[in-house]
Amino acid sequence: MRLSKVIYLILSAVVITLVSCSGMDGEIKKVPAEMILSGTFCAIDTKREEVINNKDEYDKLMKDVYANLDQVPKTPFVNFEKNTLVAVFTGARNSGGYMVNIDSITEGSKNLTVFVTETKPGKSCVVTDAITKPFVIVKIPKTDKKPVYKYNEIVNECQ
Repeated sequence: MRLSKVIYLILSAVVITLVSCSGMDGEIKKVPAEMILSGTFCAIDTKREEVINNKDEYDKLMKDVYANLDQVPKTPFVNFEKNTLVAVFTGARNSGGYMVNIDSITEGSKNLTVFVTETKPGKSCVVTDAITKPFVIVKIPKTDKKPVYKYNEIVNECQ
């Protein structure tokens, strides 16, 4: 009788664990992403992460990106019925040699995870004294999920 109670308790614990785990983020899948714009010079001075889901938001973002220019370049076309944009701006850096890249994006049941790499120059690098403001914008399939950003930093040691 005592052994059956122990087995019952163990089986109950296993069932409860399995049921509670099924409510987690579930299957993670890689989201196809296409870079539409990147660079080291823009007018956005502060660190910024954005998700853009309509043309008005996109137009406002591009106005911010190119606020320091007299003539705004033609911006890439985006079909917002099918696509969402994810943008990362590092803010102002005191020299050249800085870059930012969105390496990949994954999607779970509740959110997106955006994997970002920031590259900075090592102490031995010869870089320009110009202030740079690296940024990247990628296009992904339409989503309304909120992003979580995960950053990786690489120091580029020059020879």
